[in-house]
Amino acid sequence: MVTYTVDQILKCLDKAHRNLDFPGFDNINLHMVSARLTGFRSDSHWIIVFEELVSWYSLAGIQPVLAIYAFSNRSDLENGLVETLFPVEIENEDDWKHTNAIHLTIRGEPLTLDTQSIQRHHNFGFDLLVHLLPEYRTKMLATEKELQLIASNDLLQVIQLDNWHHPDVFGCNYQADRHFQPSDAKSMQMIAKVLVTGDPNIYNPCEESNVDWRKWIK
Repeated sequence: MVTYTVDQILKCLDKAHRNLDFPGFDNINLHMVSARLTGFRSDSHWIIVFEELVSWYSLAGIQPVLAIYAFSNRSDLENGLVETLFPVEIENEDDWKHTNAIHLTIRGEPLTLDTQSIQRHHNFGFDLLVHLLPEYRTKMLATEKELQLIASNDLLQVIQLDNWHHPDVFGCNYQADRHFQPSDAKSMQMIAKVLVTGDPNIYNPCEESNVDWRKWIK
């Protein structure tokens, strides 16, 4: 028998937002380039994991960062951001500007890029991550082992999304005269139902996906 409800899941996400723990893609301190959502469940526990590949200059300079947030009815997952991983290592961070070449290691795989081939969009760290995305996105996201360290083996993965409508928690809902909350998004409502029922077919996208840096970068 399932011991939690859709409403309890949504209230947990809204509480995280009120505590400024829920990830927003329009964050002025870090810039989202790509993201992934994974849901795990058992009859007694649920977990939603958000992964964000971000440019976070104040934390890591130009080095790409994988920020992982987890929300759950488990007491050890109450604080939102649970992990910051660095799947890309920059070997010549101090002198790449002078050589026009940047030397990277992505999950152990060496790579050298001509910096002049990197299209400019925002700042160099952001532009580097955008450049790597088409070929290396999967490598830069969490491995199955890294996700299981958060979820533990007694929970079953029931949903994983590369595209969804992420709530604009920093935006204003002028009709309701308040900021948007995670529970306002139909995507979050459906994901909560998937977790309660264990049926991934309940998730049927009805809002435009906005997991795309072009929709958020200013």
